[in-house]
Amino acid sequence: MSSTPAGTRDGGTQDAAPAPAGRNRAAKVSAFFALGGVAFLGNFATGIALLNPPVFIALAVVCALIAVVTGHVGRFRGRRLAGEGRGLALAGILTGWLVLFVCALAILALVGLVAGIAALSDNV
Repeated sequence: MSSTPAGTRDGGTQDAAPAPAGRNRAAKVSAFFALGGVAFLGNFATGIALLNPPVFIALAVVCALIAVVTGHVGRFRGRRLAGEGRGLALAGILTGWLVLFVCALAILALVGLVAGIAALSDNV
């Protein structure tokens, strides 16, 4: 048995620490921005987003696009890291696409509303 303390080498220096869990940062970024997109759309339920809807929809779209791109990067990195973070990256990708779909529906509803008002107010 060695007389050196656990975790040290012969010269008394510390061994390198094991790699920290959660090395797939892209997967975490994807999940963060996906939740950000959901939060921006969730502001419509509180009513605060009704003050300026295009800003909240645009912010949700930007967050969703970042979530999709970084989610794909996270899935690729997860393949090299023995599957670490691949599920989180997939959740970010799916949530990002869902947010983009909801934003597209909101934009179509807004365009339809404006077209309907224009057709009703036409006095030709």
